[in-house]
Amino acid sequence: MLDSSGKIIGKCKDCIISAKRSYPIINAVVLRGPHKKDINIPWEYINNSGSTISLNTSFDDIKEYNMGENDIKLVDDVFDKQLVDVEGKKIRRINDLQVSPVDGYYRLIGVDVSVKGALRRLGLEKITSSLKINLQEDYIDWKDIDVSTSKDNIFNLRLKVHEYDLKKLHPADIADIVEKLSVKDSVTILNSFDDEVAADILEEVSQENQMCLLDEIDSKKAANILNKMSPDDATDLISCLSEDKSNNLLELMDPEESKDLKKLLKYPEDTAGGIMTTEVAAVSEDLKAVEIIDKLKEIDKDAESIYYIYAQSKQGTLTGVTSLKQVLFANPDKPLNEFMNKEVISVDVNEKQLDVIETIAKYNLLAVPVIDDKNHLKGIVTVDDAIDLLLSQMAPKMSD
Repeated sequence: MLDSSGKIIGKCKDCIISAKRSYPIINAVVLRGPHKKDINIPWEYINNSGSTISLNTSFDDIKEYNMGENDIKLVDDVFDKQLVDVEGKKIRRINDLQVSPVDGYYRLIGVDVSVKGALRRLGLEKITSSLKINLQEDYIDWKDIDVSTSKDNIFNLRLKVHEYDLKKLHPADIADIVEKLSVKDSVTILNSFDDEVAADILEEVSQENQMCLLDEIDSKKAANILNKMSPDDATDLISCLSEDKSNNLLELMDPEESKDLKKLLKYPEDTAGGIMTTEVAAVSEDLKAVEIIDKLKEIDKDAESIYYIYAQSKQGTLTGVTSLKQVLFANPDKPLNEFMNKEVISVDVNEKQLDVIETIAKYNLLAVPVIDDKNHLKGIVTVDDAIDLLLSQMAPKMSD
């Protein structure tokens, strides 16, 4: 940048705009002056005619621009930031800006999220032209971007157009987006959902990222999310945290949920007990078919999925299994022990995970009950958990 006499006074480092305007004008430029000190120069002192930026007055006569609460810097706060494109279920990076001259000022019109914008910014656009590579520009209107400030005074950018509503996506799709965002942005997304949906999202996130997110989320919110997660997933996660962190979260959780997790944490990770869930549909073998339906209405609030209905004796031992279909078509007054299958395929709580997977695959089960040495039902291992476990063990081999 030059002063009014043509003397070089520094380098233009950034531009300042108001984030609350639909199409904001550049209010000031940030000059990196002598001794590497940054000075905010109001636009009114800028002579924007010609190819160089210069002052229209003496440098000593400038009154510095004070940034307001809604002001942001384009380079620091906008360039390279990520936008959640919910319609495309992916992350878009801001590579360049689209500005337009208006009455002696420059107005921000939109952001460029294309590869072409990134190459132009790096000065490599001519190379693609010489190679005859046809790259398309992809602009997002600035008025469709919502700028919010976190409690740490960090600016967050997200698309605010209604069709990009994050809540329309499946938790697995949201998890894919969360995996690509920074931890702070991911926490912001999780905090925007109720505890149940946040739990569904977190269950789909890799364990490494789960740990990072749980460290950053408010402890009470984290405990509430763990309350809503399936016990097996919550146990896997909390077992990876530090002892102090896990104890703190267990204390903040609902007593009943915390009790279940503490039981599961006692089992070795590589056993059936280590991967089972305690959310299981189990009823007394003496119940009539019509009574089972009423009982299931209570159980369904807690059970992950009602694949099978397990029968228990008065002593709590596993005596049989049936399906929801069999219950619905049975004589309403017929007790369960008269139409259940008494030959139950089960696994021991200490059985190795791979043996459990083989049992599920061999007998084409949707879930297998887990019992102790006294034949007491302790939980179930579902087929989806078995598949997840198998895929996680195959992943390192596939990457070799």
